[in-house]
Amino acid sequence: ADMQKSSPLVPALQSNWLMMHVSMMMLSYATLIIGSLLCILFLVLSKLQDVDLQLVDESTSLVFYNNIFDYYEAKVFLQENKSSTPSELPFEEDIQEIAFLKLLKSLDNWSYRIIGLGFPFLTIGIIAGGVWANEAWGSYWSWDPKETWALITWLVFATYLHSRLTKGWEGKKTAILGGLGFFVIWVCYLGVNFLGKGLHSYGWLS
Repeated sequence: ADMQKSSPLVPALQSNWLMMHVSMMMLSYATLIIGSLLCILFLVLSKLQDVDLQLVDESTSLVFYNNIFDYYEAKVFLQENKSSTPSELPFEEDIQEIAFLKLLKSLDNWSYRIIGLGFPFLTIGIIAGGVWANEAWGSYWSWDPKETWALITWLVFATYLHSRLTKGWEGKKTAILGGLGFFVIWVCYLGVNFLGKGLHSYGWLS
């Protein structure tokens, strides 16, 4: 039997808007998932407790490094004098507590930066998809399940960024929003594709 020849793509699939839509959406999913995972890690490490990240400032950092110096100075003194090292040297608890706060602060900052990077990708991807849909089907928005969940995803992360930029939220509150975004992304990316019906559905379940 002759090998089946591939046919050229239909004009709707040759659009640059489609390429931009797909690439931007994939970039946004990747970056937003990473940022959301950092939010979840923050919640796990903090055990869902309210942590005052304002304590981690320049003055706290100065105390942190001074305590480290005093800690090791005491440790060297005890070793040189062949003294039995106590189970907890001076400032050890303070060092551990401040180091833990600095770790949480770093997670909070990095999740904010990464989500802030992924959100414009998501916005551009949705706009490009709307322009392409208008070229292909004559409508910018049809409330397809995928489109609806993409809008929900956009609203969740828009709320996250708005709460940080205008309300000054950080820590647990924004981490909960970011963690929610992780599950919303997976529903949008996989759940709708395989379980829903619509223009973006490729699944076998109905």
